[in-house]
Amino acid sequence: MRLQKFMAHAGAASRRKCEEFIKEGLVKVNDEVVTELGTKVDPNVDRVYLNGKRLRLENKNVYIMLNKPIGVVTTASDEKDRETVVDYVPNDYRVYPVGRLDIDTTGLVLLTNDGELANILMHPKHEIGKTYIVTVEGTPNSHELSLLREGLDIRDLRTSPANVKILKSFKQDSIIEIEIFEGQNHQVKRMFDYIGHKVKKLKRISMGKLQLNDLLPGNYRYLTEEEIKYLKGLK
Repeated sequence: MRLQKFMAHAGAASRRKCEEFIKEGLVKVNDEVVTELGTKVDPNVDRVYLNGKRLRLENKNVYIMLNKPIGVVTTASDEKDRETVVDYVPNDYRVYPVGRLDIDTTGLVLLTNDGELANILMHPKHEIGKTYIVTVEGTPNSHELSLLREGLDIRDLRTSPANVKILKSFKQDSIIEIEIFEGQNHQVKRMFDYIGHKVKKLKRISMGKLQLNDLLPGNYRYLTEEEIKYLKGLK
């Protein structure tokens, strides 16, 4: 089995992230640091370590939905000792978040130890829609909304056409629902900055068919069998 595949199956991270760990020299096989991608390991013989911690294949995959509160970082660990999304879920299995939300963004985060599935969910070819409720300064006009719907070209970011509608409009700001199909850093904020409406508040309410619904901030739940079947059907 290839080293990065073993690591993903052991719940270390997505396969792509595991490749980064290997290239950064953070992985040992037995007593040797390995930096070459594609290195073969035998799960029954070789010992694999990430940052000094041994990785073992886990027999059970778990899938957890969390409503991330504001101020929590979307990582499995944090060098600044801030609260992470992993602090909010059971530690029976080592799980990690699929993708990221900014520290000041709330809402749906998926955590799992299924590295293969995480890799699929983050792959651009699947174009999984992510829906957000956004509070912005002012109210976008029809031309500005059409720009979002047609797709934007913002320096290093090219967005697919977004689904967008105004839910409520007030004197100082407005509440908007937007569905995007990428997951670039600060993407929604950059999109609204581009059309001249700074984001004041941001919450993710869905990923594909996974819906946050009435899950309260800081609370979690395990995905249903139907939801897991849907995710696995994306392969």
